[in-house]
Amino acid sequence: MESTVSIEQFREELQSWKHELSSIKEEIRHFEHQLEKMASKKLPKELLGLVEHFQNSFICQKEVIDKLRHDLPDSGGKVESIFISSHPVYRGGEEMDRHGALDERMRTFRKIYTEIRQDFKHFRSDWM
Repeated sequence: MESTVSIEQFREELQSWKHELSSIKEEIRHFEHQLEKMASKKLPKELLGLVEHFQNSFICQKEVIDKLRHDLPDSGGKVESIFISSHPVYRGGEEMDRHGALDERMRTFRKIYTEIRQDFKHFRSDWM
């Protein structure tokens, strides 16, 4: 797969992803704090189940963030090797370069996290 992104654009995109992941992780910490407040109150069992559901969802999302962050290169040499690499990565039966694979993982993460965040905000507005 031929890249249409320059190495400078790739570096900027990596920095943007790192910043985005850090911001989301901080937002999750804030949500977890809100859940802790809720859990400390006397809540009906069905609400406690939902609190636990969101706690588990946020734990999973933080793990995904950690894995993504680990896979994003830090050094210039790693950035260049991923950018230039001709070794394809297979994802969902489709061949793509490593940049494309990272981009796809970020898109998938954003989609899932956005859904969880919206569900949590709806839950919070109903019960807080």
